[in-house]
Amino acid sequence: VGHGQSEGDRMVVSDFHVFIRDSLQHIDLMKKEHPELPILILGHSMGGAISILTASERPSEFSGMLLISPLVVASPEVATPIKVFAAKVLNFVLPNLSLGSIDPNAISRNKKETESYTSDPLVYHGGMKVSFVIQLMNAIARIERALPKLTLPILVLHGSSDKLCDIKGSYLLMDTVQSQDKTLKVYEEAYHALHKELPEVSTSVFTEILTWIGQKVSAAGETSHA
Repeated sequence: VGHGQSEGDRMVVSDFHVFIRDSLQHIDLMKKEHPELPILILGHSMGGAISILTASERPSEFSGMLLISPLVVASPEVATPIKVFAAKVLNFVLPNLSLGSIDPNAISRNKKETESYTSDPLVYHGGMKVSFVIQLMNAIARIERALPKLTLPILVLHGSSDKLCDIKGSYLLMDTVQSQDKTLKVYEEAYHALHKELPEVSTSVFTEILTWIGQKVSAAGETSHA
């Protein structure tokens, strides 16, 4: 909602849970079409936040969760007490006020990818709206409560130079979730979109993901046979 070709005003959602609701609807559809297959969920950036909250809604349904540069904590520069207070006040009077847009150069070190991002008509290039920032803050608060309850297998991939989603969030996640099977791989000096980074990084990321998924699918198959 509010992104891509979906309905509504750009970057406006009544509640962050709408994204979780839509994810669960899609998962139900996939389960109906492929009842014999295990379910894994993968999310990047804000999609990481959506994935965490989706998995926490139905923890027993997922054979694993993969997160690429997930949004887990607010950036310290953005979420100072004064700015948080100001955002809450502005949300009542100017919810559509722009707080500044994302710098495309923070997405990736791969210039072709940043150019593709900049020219993509389905990407919202306007400023982050106050109302959406409030929803992101609400999501982060929910994630903080959800993390200690997660026990499913988790793979987290994050770039050490990510300026959009603080890597501290991934360290916090690893320290907080109760999963016995959890892995964090840090890509030194890489930026935010690891799957659209320099070729050697992106190749490593996809290899890591495919290997991990293969292991979880095999494990899920063995469990179902047992």
